[in-house]
Amino acid sequence: MEAVKSNKSLWISLGSGILAILIFLFILFVTYLPNQPESVDASLKAERIKQAEAIRAEGNSVLNELKVLDAERGRYRIPINRAMELTLSDYQK
Repeated sequence: MEAVKSNKSLWISLGSGILAILIFLFILFVTYLPNQPESVDASLKAERIKQAEAIRAEGNSVLNELKVLDAERGRYRIPINRAMELTLSDYQK
């Protein structure tokens, strides 16, 4: 009988300990994580993201514009999508 009570109290203690740890972690998660302070270099990161987006937009505009490179030799720059379509149609022939 003593062994059964000892075993039962062991499981109750273990369960209570795990529950207390989980409650602590939940409180920590709810209170700390949403309220993290802004990092020191947040403005630098935002500026770098703006620069990267500008560079990406410039590159996309160059790749998707129609431009005459050398009219005498018949050299033109065409948009990538159109070049892929022409390549596929030539390949399929």
